[in-house]
Amino acid sequence: MYVRRPAAYGFYPMEGPALRKAIAAASGSDFGPGVPLSPARGKDNIRTLGFVVPHAGYAYSGPVAAHAYAQMSSQGVPDTVIVVGPNHMGYPGIFIMNEGRWETPFGAVDVDSGVANAIIDRAVGLLDTNPLAQEREHSIEVQIPFLQTVLGDRFKIVPISMGAYTLSSVQTLGDTMASAVRLSGKDVLILATTDMTHYGLAYGYTPAGLDPQEAQSFVQSVDSHLIELMTNMDAEKLLREVNQNGYTMCGSGPVAAALIALGKLGVRGGKLLKYATSYQTAGAETGPVQALVGYASLAFPK
Repeated sequence: MYVRRPAAYGFYPMEGPALRKAIAAASGSDFGPGVPLSPARGKDNIRTLGFVVPHAGYAYSGPVAAHAYAQMSSQGVPDTVIVVGPNHMGYPGIFIMNEGRWETPFGAVDVDSGVANAIIDRAVGLLDTNPLAQEREHSIEVQIPFLQTVLGDRFKIVPISMGAYTLSSVQTLGDTMASAVRLSGKDVLILATTDMTHYGLAYGYTPAGLDPQEAQSFVQSVDSHLIELMTNMDAEKLLREVNQNGYTMCGSGPVAAALIALGKLGVRGGKLLKYATSYQTAGAETGPVQALVGYASLAFPK
């Protein structure tokens, strides 16, 4: 059996006790929900079918991500979580893990082969099952310990990593995810992960100049518009505006695919749970801007 080992060194602690402390610190920070993440209970009160979360290091985006996981912990435990994230490693296609286990310092989570293969069967020729495409990618990996914290060991995952994509391929993926969820008869959550605007010298994106307040204002303005498109579930416009305007939102494809799937499953809109930038969460709101990234958590109720 293939086991995907932890690889996102530097994003979160690789030992269980330190990892628990990092998640608790994120939840209890000034930008977090302010309460510890508690285990979800039961299976009959799942009110929110989808979430969008960031995927940077826990010290930066963890507090914002914790808002989504806090809401997740307030409802029942799903059978499966489809996790869709961008592939930062240069692989050009869309990759799905359809068998095996995903290991973290908290233990291993099984892949839901039934749901994964149903997506593959319906998206003929779209998805690659090569596990090497996800070996060093962090966007999905950093979600698993949060999921284990609130869902325990009672759920499975379907990891989907997206490199290059088109509007057509995103539409197909969203349609087939929804179809597979309906066919499964299971309680399935769809979790998309993206960081928002990447600004600064480190990203070669400095349209506002490097003044801290000007940069912060620019990033917040762009992200506010993109968040509005997400809450309105306008997947096509989100992709078009990111591409046409050169916005540096890294997970527009995964988010758009999730929005399409959620729309097919009856979701009509989303709500913003928390937004902050790395300049805020890192506690360094002075000095020159070398890198500034926006983070958002959103929920999509039934």
